Amino acid sequence: MIRRRRGASRRLHGLLALEPRALLTTLIAIIDSGVDLSDAAVVPYLDLASGYDAYNKTSYASAGASSIVDTSAAHGHGSVVANMTVQGIVAAGAAAGRAPDVKILPIRDTSSGLNIDADALIRGVYYAADKGASVINLSVNFSYNPTLTDASDPRDGSTLVDAIAYAESKGAVVVTAPGNSSRSIETIAVFPPYADDASYSSTRPTPTNVVVAAATDAGGTLTSASNWGAVHVDFGAYAGPEGFTSYSAAYTSGVAGVVASLLPAGTSARQVVDVLTSTVTPKAQSVGAWSKTGGVLAPAAAVAKARANLVAADGSIVIDAGSTADAYYQGGTAVATTATVDASGVDSPPAAAVWKTARQGSAFSYKVDGLTPGGTYRVRLDFSETRYSGANQRLFDVLVNGATQISALDVFVAAGGANRGVGRDLIVQADGSGAIAIAFKALKGDATVDAVEIRPLADLAAGKPATSSSIESWSYNPALAVDFSSSTRWSSGQWMQPNSTAWYQVDLQDFVDVASVRLNWETAYAVDYQVQMSADGASWTTIKTVTGNRSAGPVELTGLSGEGRFIRVFCTRTSAGSNNYSLYDFQVMGTRMVDLAAGKAAVATSTESNAFAPSAAFDGLGGSRWSSGQWMQGSRTAWLSVDLGSVSAIRDVRLNWEAAYAADYQVQASVDGATWTTLVDVKGNRSSGPAYFADLGGVGRYVRVLCLNPGPINNNYSLWDFNVYGEAIANLASGKVVTSSSNESNFYAAAMAIDPSSASRWSSGQWMQKDSIGWLAIDLGAKYDLSTVALNWERAAAAADYQLQVSDDGSTWTTIRSVTGNTKVGVDLQSGLAGSGRFLRIYCTKVNGSNNYSLYDVQVFGTPSASASSSSWSTWNAMAAAPVATAPMGATSDAAPAAPKPRPPFRAASPATAFAGRASATTAAPTVAARVSRPGMRTSNG
Repeated sequence: MIRRRRGASRRLHGLLALEPRALLTTLIAIIDSGVDLSDAAVVPYLDLASGYDAYNKTSYASAGASSIVDTSAAHGHGSVVANMTVQGIVAAGAAAGRAPDVKILPIRDTSSGLNIDADALIRGVYYAADKGASVINLSVNFSYNPTLTDASDPRDGSTLVDAIAYAESKGAVVVTAPGNSSRSIETIAVFPPYADDASYSSTRPTPTNVVVAAATDAGGTLTSASNWGAVHVDFGAYAGPEGFTSYSAAYTSGVAGVVASLLPAGTSARQVVDVLTSTVTPKAQSVGAWSKTGGVLAPAAAVAKARANLVAADGSIVIDAGSTADAYYQGGTAVATTATVDASGVDSPPAAAVWKTARQGSAFSYKVDGLTPGGTYRVRLDFSETRYSGANQRLFDVLVNGATQISALDVFVAAGGANRGVGRDLIVQADGSGAIAIAFKALKGDATVDAVEIRPLADLAAGKPATSSSIESWSYNPALAVDFSSSTRWSSGQWMQPNSTAWYQVDLQDFVDVASVRLNWETAYAVDYQVQMSADGASWTTIKTVTGNRSAGPVELTGLSGEGRFIRVFCTRTSAGSNNYSLYDFQVMGTRMVDLAAGKAAVATSTESNAFAPSAAFDGLGGSRWSSGQWMQGSRTAWLSVDLGSVSAIRDVRLNWEAAYAADYQVQASVDGATWTTLVDVKGNRSSGPAYFADLGGVGRYVRVLCLNPGPINNNYSLWDFNVYGEAIANLASGKVVTSSSNESNFYAAAMAIDPSSASRWSSGQWMQKDSIGWLAIDLGAKYDLSTVALNWERAAAAADYQLQVSDDGSTWTTIRSVTGNTKVGVDLQSGLAGSGRFLRIYCTKVNGSNNYSLYDVQVFGTPSASASSSSWSTWNAMAAAPVATAPMGATSDAAPAAPKPRPPFRAASPATAFAGRASATTAAPTVAARVSRPGMRTSNG
């Protein structure tokens, strides 16, 4: 099946499933006065399950919200630190072009107000390190290096610097602030900033994981409050409108967390620090020398370096296994050798130093992400046997993305003896997330590898199965035109070719959208030929016709547009003096269509036996299949369903029927696995083999084939393959600012309807809601053309009547869907919408069985509007931000709120040692939710 190339603006139609919420992985620990559970910008990023009160030694799991709620209600120090951390995450995430896998671990170190407890602070650092935090934020200052004095604590006697060193051993960066006295800190020691100074710290080795961030404004100029230091301050960072260093440290922590999430496993804390410090933007200050780098944190530059850390200009990644530069690994042990390895038998061997180290173990792996989803790569693995002097001493398998590629490898045998190198080349495909996972599993002894090299292979035809109408001899067989060499060639053969027509064909082994083809003709070139594509290798469509070619050598055919699994060059006229055709190279460039169903969970009405399970149709193995079973199938109707794992745009479907094919069947999509929409209705099918359906335009999480009537021979149904092509689509509401008419309590805040959990929910509250009107509004951050809204109502509090409304300014609303008499509980899908706006509101007007409204989830889908709103964050602040910061129990009206009152002058915890203070201001654009007020900073009393 050939079709036009799709434009990026293509609209999606059909139903959408509720998107599953995956837990985030990289942790930023904030050790402070607690967090604000009503801050809609922060709540989605909190790892509540790991929250900890280091002062009272209680966990969130045992004490609930009381263990992490901010104790400094009048100041909100920890709350604002968390908010600024989120701003750093958002800024770096925007530079990365995706939502970062980062969460905040809240650890409280205060008893009340801003009273800092040194024991709790140190205890919190150890706790964060043991919980696997990659970044630890300490927005606090001491004039000394405090010591934990608690006989009941196993860390009794440990200093703050000891704890920071321990964090480094666990791979954590510690970010801190220089304080707010408008002076240099080079004359008076301040901790934690002096923690990495060997002259002031008795801890050995001295930590190298400390980052100290001065406060700068949006233009990079030091704020009037910020301290500085040419030796003990690393750089400046944005500190919000208040300009205090607690916030510059918090912002830096957010960026550092994203950088850590992008770097490979095994990366040290110092490497994260180096990325941050080496990518600053130089900025001179009026105070002269003001930091080590003389620059300001640059999130975009740091993210770019993190992503390119081990990636060469050509996109290749070379890993020296077991060396200090080893990366991307999980498990195993670094092993060194003094043996000299003979690499003379290795094609393009690595440097001699590479053979000096290896990674070994019974089971370990390398996982490289950030690759092109579905892209083809050449994986080169280098091995040497420097321990054993005989065969059958070390045997292991190598698996790539779960599939065994090398079985029972004996390096001694493969290399031809001990201390000899051997390489293995694999052609592999990155999975749908853009990752290649290489696992080593020992069968006898330990598995081993000296080097891992991954290089992008843009040629989709390279190494793939090739056939032809004829061949001159085995020395000119079809594989030689796709073998990575331009010195070998395929030839149809002057005596083998019965007439002037001949063809050369490659099975790309997946469906691709071809953009260009490169042919390298020998002197036996084709004068007239066609490039053709096919979904099944039988029915062909021409995507390029060439007539009158007059030369041998390479020819680039660009601007092509065709989809299929098979591609061929169909030759119809030979060149003068030649009665055959011959190609040195046949190369295909394009985009691989990712099979969304590959390896996913599948179910069916019935199964013949375990050997014909539903999963067999999705395992990528051509020899396995699902069968409903003649005796297992209760009626003529049967189905096979796959869970794609997330809501996706369903573009194409390929079915490969066994002899037990369906004569009548439908391809359907569903949002919840219960209600189905038919995408294809086939009647009168009379053949087994592949069937390919293109341009379906469906959306859903589940896809199934519903079989209605079997073919004339069999009474059951059987599929070799069931492939689904398309792409996952994003929920526009995820992580955005949300407000509501009222909240039942902190535990049912508006943010709970768009957080990463489908178990939490927003509730307007039976006692909080003053009448039958209740609403939930979401700022999408930009103007979108909306197509679908997916609601998941709480069973007892679904709205009977409600409206979906859009707005450009958060004040004037337009209804795009009015629902009356709704009886749905659970998933409620409103598709086929036609409306544009930056803001979406669910405006409820009639209750249904209760006196309030409650939603587990709200998901919003659409495409960027051509007339995107230019309204700024300050506009939203002025018109609708106040509901975000209202007390959890307080209701707000539908009218625009009054501007927040300015807060009182800054107060420090100790008048003698003022630290990073807080002032009232709006949030800088473009970041996260506005904050109504910001409190003063903390210092110790010691």
